[in-house]
Amino acid sequence: MKFPKPEPEEPRFVLVPLVDVLLAVFLFLAVLAFTTPPVSVFVRLPEGSGPQLPQTVLNLTLTAEGKLFVGRREVSLDELKKLLKEKEVSAVNLFADARTPYERVAKVLSTLQEAGIRAVNLALKKAR
Repeated sequence: MKFPKPEPEEPRFVLVPLVDVLLAVFLFLAVLAFTTPPVSVFVRLPEGSGPQLPQTVLNLTLTAEGKLFVGRREVSLDELKKLLKEKEVSAVNLFADARTPYERVAKVLSTLQEAGIRAVNLALKKAR
């Protein structure tokens, strides 16, 4: 008995397996991105039982006239020292006007140093 030869099917492009593979690759890369430590050299850090230090950042604004503001409240250098100790500030962001005299900026930085602040970030506007 002779069986009829099946007619060849036209090749077709099936998208479902391609989408499945791409989804699996995407999920793999997403998981990998969030589990890889963001350092260039991997080290195993020791464990400690000490208290965690609070990370309080204070924003200071220094106007062109030399006025110092914490938020919207104007403060003197002495008030700033007291405020830094009361709030246990660990870092300061300083927004100084470009026209502020350097002497005034230096006094504020000196006050921050006397108060024990070691991390001071000077805010800049990106050049065009």
